[in-house]
This record gives sequence, structure tokens and C-alpha cells, in this order.
Amino acid sequence: MYKYNADILPSSFDNFFSKLYNIHDHGTRQHVSGNFHHKRVRTDYGKKILQYVRPVAWGCISNDIKLLPLHTFPNQVKSRMLAGY
Repeated sequence: MYKYNADILPSSFDNFFSKLYNIHDHGTRQHVSGNFHHKRVRTDYGKKILQYVRPVAWGCISNDIKLLPLHTFPNQVKSRMLAGY
């Protein structure tokens, strides 16, 4: 999601995810956060697809980590996740 958000993936991924500000035409709390829209799913199988899992996981990462450079981003995410255990 970091590379998608930074627009450094190949063009085949251009329409793979949608930002929330592309879904709503009015301001919402999530609109300004830069999070991605995740599709509504009804089954456990649907909760495992990439278009659902990645936006939900990205929404759980704090905004200060999302703004870090690519070379420090993965280490910070891992250390914050492990700090909770």
C-alpha cells in the first residue's frame, strides 16, 4: 500500500484501489486521512481478498508512519506491531 500510495508501482495497478476522496464528494472524517476505500464483503472468503485486506491494514497504520521514507517505513511498521506484544 505504501508503494501504491506513493505511485511507484507499475501502471497495471493504477485502478486497483480507490482513495476515499474519490468515493465521497463531500468531506468525511476518513476523507482527510488519506485512507483507501475497501469493498464491502459478506463472506469470510471476501475478507481475504487483496482489495479488502490491504486498505483495512493501511487504515490501521498511524499517519506519522505513512509519511516516512520507503527505506524506514517497513521497519517502523514492524517495530510498532511488535511493541504491542
